[in-house]
Amino acid sequence: MMLYKNSKSSFIEVIFSPRWTYISAVRNFFQNFLTITLANSKWAGIISMAASEFLENAVKYASNEGTKISVEYIKEDNKLRLDVENYSSPDHIKSLLKQIKEIYSGDPYSIYLKKIQEATLNTNEAGHLGLARIRYETNSDINVKIDGDLVKVNMIFDLN
Repeated sequence: MMLYKNSKSSFIEVIFSPRWTYISAVRNFFQNFLTITLANSKWAGIISMAASEFLENAVKYASNEGTKISVEYIKEDNKLRLDVENYSSPDHIKSLLKQIKEIYSGDPYSIYLKKIQEATLNTNEAGHLGLARIRYETNSDINVKIDGDLVKVNMIFDLN
């Protein structure tokens, strides 16, 4: 285990087995951590929602054990970085990249409305509403990096 000594930021990292039952507990834990760290319950709620959506995707599409979530708050910049990592199959990675491309094909509000309509009309198919919701509600960019079968999704929130 490596410990860091850094008074300029606050951070936390959790690694857990990809199980649905853990998502709400991890979300609640992060929301409490962020509420205390940021002293702003609105931002804590927004970031926790994004974390929860990412965790749901990570657990749903995991191909191996291990889902990792971390946040780092840099006080002097008033920015927060959220990272979620998991292993996934090539088909799921391809689908994720397609979804990311789609949610950046227009303005966040229009894409979100389109995804809501699709989710309402296509009851048998996954609507992939979560990523569009994150982009619209957070006004932050979703970044994806693929390293073999390791998927790394992150966002940087400007809290100014």
